[in-house]
Amino acid sequence: MATARDRGLIVKVARMYYEQNMSQDQIARALMTSRSNISRILSVAKKRGVVEIKINEATKRETQIEEMLISKFGLRAALVAKVPRTTSDYQAVGQLAVQSFLNHLKPRVRVAVSWGRSIQSMVEALEPENRPDVTFIPLMGGMTEIPASYSGETLIRSLAEKYNADFQILHAPTIVQSPDIKVALMKEPSVATVIDAARTADVAFVGIGSKGANSSLHILESAGINEKENPEFFAKWAGDLAGRFFDRDGKSINSRLDSRTVGLELNELARIRRVVGVAAGDEKTEGILAALRGGLISELVTSSNCAMKLLEAAESKKLGELV
Repeated sequence: MATARDRGLIVKVARMYYEQNMSQDQIARALMTSRSNISRILSVAKKRGVVEIKINEATKRETQIEEMLISKFGLRAALVAKVPRTTSDYQAVGQLAVQSFLNHLKPRVRVAVSWGRSIQSMVEALEPENRPDVTFIPLMGGMTEIPASYSGETLIRSLAEKYNADFQILHAPTIVQSPDIKVALMKEPSVATVIDAARTADVAFVGIGSKGANSSLHILESAGINEKENPEFFAKWAGDLAGRFFDRDGKSINSRLDSRTVGLELNELARIRRVVGVAAGDEKTEGILAALRGGLISELVTSSNCAMKLLEAAESKKLGELV
């Protein structure tokens, strides 16, 4: 049985984490202990009922639409969020993506992750667990001029902290200045090891970008690509994921850009056994559909508006044939 002192510490840590929004690292420093110990205390807090996680199912699932997506596109699984008026698409999809994430969190699983607002929303919605057996791996370089909250390195570190898990960092930009620089980087053991780990991940969670999406445009800006000077690129661009830009058939639209991009190539990503696309907003329709055509994702978490537009597009063939 826990002593009063034990319970007092558990309550204190729980208040610091859940009420004061302190990170596990901050709490560990304040209490002069390790982050792993704080993670264990938070797990105990839930097991002993000190903390009760109540799920208000504001984000309901559209199960009928999910079945239609699976049937139409041959997906392994689909989760579709019915977005309440008081909730953004990103929040609703992020909360629902937690369910998919937890379903894949098997013992000793290796989880590869990209970045973006939908992935960020999922990470924010996850509750802490003590899972030192899990490893998180980036799919692409993380040192890029995008908002810090969206970056791969930030999200990987947040995941590792929440789960007291192992993680790897790809110490390289997403896009470098020349193919020669990429070749040299790929020879560095610290970079090559992470890329190899990503190739053999058990599951990948990827955001899906689209024309006009902020994070996608930031990547292109860092590569020196804009619409005025590269109209052909922008005309072909249907979507992007993990720093790779593709056309309506899910094929790369610029081999030179790919030769400057540090991370998994599209064909390597498609070979991961399970790739979960997480995308919010009906403006993502074209990008998701292109990813489906190219066989780049095997599971999908999205909003009801986006899902309906996907089904309508496939039915009317506005965005082209699937096969």
